[in-house]
Amino acid sequence: MTQKHTQKRIAIIGAGLGGLCLAQGLKKNGIDCTIFEKDPALNTRTQGYRIRVNEPGRNALQECLPSHLYNLFMETCAASYPGMNVVTTTLESSKNELVESWSDGIKEIPDLKPNRLTLREILLQGLQKQISFGKELASWKELENNEIELHFTDETTYTADLVIAADGVHSKIGAQHCKDQKVNTGNITIYGRTFYSPEAQKAVSSQLQKGTSVIVGNQFSLITDAMVFDFSKKDSSWDLLSPISNYFYWAFIGNPKAFDLLPADFYTHSGEDIAHLITQLTKGWHPQLTALFEYADRKSLSITPIRSSLPKEPWKSGNITALGDAVHTMSPAGGVGANTAFIDAALLTANILSNNDISVAVSDYESKMRFYSNRAIEISLQGGEILHGTYEKK
Repeated sequence: MTQKHTQKRIAIIGAGLGGLCLAQGLKKNGIDCTIFEKDPALNTRTQGYRIRVNEPGRNALQECLPSHLYNLFMETCAASYPGMNVVTTTLESSKNELVESWSDGIKEIPDLKPNRLTLREILLQGLQKQISFGKELASWKELENNEIELHFTDETTYTADLVIAADGVHSKIGAQHCKDQKVNTGNITIYGRTFYSPEAQKAVSSQLQKGTSVIVGNQFSLITDAMVFDFSKKDSSWDLLSPISNYFYWAFIGNPKAFDLLPADFYTHSGEDIAHLITQLTKGWHPQLTALFEYADRKSLSITPIRSSLPKEPWKSGNITALGDAVHTMSPAGGVGANTAFIDAALLTANILSNNDISVAVSDYESKMRFYSNRAIEISLQGGEILHGTYEKK
């Protein structure tokens, strides 16, 4: 790294997991950046509950995070177990094939399971002064000297030497500059959470209270995960984070027709509406399984259409680029979306450090990112077809 890199003005658009991971990687190596986030505050909207961090994702986080934050991440993950429990709606063992990228049973180290908000708060540590909230990107202009002039909806501007879009599926830079095309797959995910109350623990089957379980239905699947944290590891570093408690994470993924819904680009159903849909779908299921939904936190229920990027061809590289969902949205069925964003952040950090010319660093990053993200998108779509009951292995 040359001294001039520490003087570069680097702008990251979006303070999600990928953008914050990149900012941590840069800061760890003495490079400053400014983060612009359109939300007015950190916890303005629901960020989801559980994500899976596989070995490549974990390695990328370790590369980007200082050791004390990486250790805090590891300590605050829920307990992980090898293998998965595949059962029927009556809680009998099933031999249904699982998604390749989920195959914990062959790994020495099972995938990690952080609470999403907890991980985001960890990634935020030490970056608070570098984030400007309430900054939605309106447009940008590439100047003759390779600088980029950013224009925000609050009529402010910022001039940068390097801009990285990390602002998710609706990223303007991802769509316009990186030519990322996203499609609605026609499938949906219904997310929910059930806290570990004494009543819920008594009512829910014990086999669902350890590790991950998958129930394969007709054109949909249900994934449940016991998010049980080791509070014996809790020390003063946890005080920086919002309190967490044990819960069941669960998600339906599949064809909206299975839930008597029409395909749509967005859904506005209330928690009570969603609970009713689930009740209708799960009639006849084992009561120790349906107890998950009876005791669910109604405010946590949401329906999300599943979008996916199409495979990408090279675009004109420069001092603007993107990472994560901004440039390669993928179905959650593969469980690799957040991991791919972390890999993006680690690769881009390493490239900036090892190249004197930022445009060369970006071009090499984009070439490699296109290759592995196209593969991750394919794996995710195949995983979705398995979970919808429509994919036949060739």
